[in-house]
Order: sequence, then C-alpha cells, then structure tokens
Amino acid sequence: MAKKTTKKNAPAKKPAPVKMGKFKVGAKSPTKTETYRAVAEMTGLARKDVVAVFEAMTEITTKTVKKHGAYNYLGLLKMTLVKKPAVKGGKLVKNPFTGEMVKQKPRPASRTVRVRPMKPLKDML
Repeated sequence: MAKKTTKKNAPAKKPAPVKMGKFKVGAKSPTKTETYRAVAEMTGLARKDVVAVFEAMTEITTKTVKKHGAYNYLGLLKMTLVKKPAVKGGKLVKNPFTGEMVKQKPRPASRTVRVRPMKPLKDML
C-alpha cells in the first residue's frame, strides 16, 4: 500500500491591508463629489457608503446644533448657534466709514452658526 501524502496546512492568509490613497490638493478647494471620491479611494469603501456616512454626519450635526446650541465636530471644529435679536428701525446710528448719522434699518431676529477651529486643527496647520 502506498502512503498518502498530505500537504501541511499553510497558515491562513490575512486579508491585504487597505492601502490609503493619496489626496492631492489642487488649485481650488475640492467639490463635494471630489471629496466623496477621495474618501472612497483612501478608505477602500464604496462611494455609495461614503455618501451615506456624510449624510448621517450632516443630520447628526444639524440636529445637535439645533437642540443643544453647540457641537464638537471630531475634535477639529466647534460649531455654536448664535441667536441675534430683532432690531427696531428708525434709531440714528453713526456710519463708521463716513461719520454721518443714518437711520438704522429694521431687522428680524435670526439664528446663525459660528464655526471655530479647535487646538488639534490649529496644530496641524
């Protein structure tokens, strides 16, 4: 009888690590589509998944700023809600450029978002 020869079990192959693509900065700021494409390339994810992640982050950011008035975006930016009160018109104010007194225009109350860089972002620049 002949002996059976068996192959030694080779160690299981590890999946190849995802190669991070390089992002080249062009002359202009990248568009939303270019950003999605670059993130998909760098992470190895499908572009569709990247778009879904960004949409989720947008929704989370919006809801948090509306409800709490502030949001810390990944330790890089701090977004705060600034409420500006309504202004009655007719008051005389000094024009800082010409020095003449002009009537102030009425304005309704408004809300806006102020975005400030945090220390990690400042250190990167």
